[in-house]
Amino acid sequence: MLQYHIVEIQRRPDGINNVLEIVSRNSLSTGLSYYYDRCSKMAATTLFVSVTLILIDSDGTILENKKIPTAYEPAE
Repeated sequence: MLQYHIVEIQRRPDGINNVLEIVSRNSLSTGLSYYYDRCSKMAATTLFVSVTLILIDSDGTILENKKIPTAYEPAE
């Protein structure tokens, strides 16, 4: 039985990357649901310059891979 894993990498304004703990789901539908929920939330955030989200299965197949532009605006 395959498991599905979501990796989230948040790029901060100071150039440092936050790599969050990998989240796992037991079905493709719940993996996709979590993945797209994070995509929508990160698109609206102003805390990070960009966020990369990756959905892979336990065989290592990349199912989704997106760099999300966020609502971040640099201070002038």
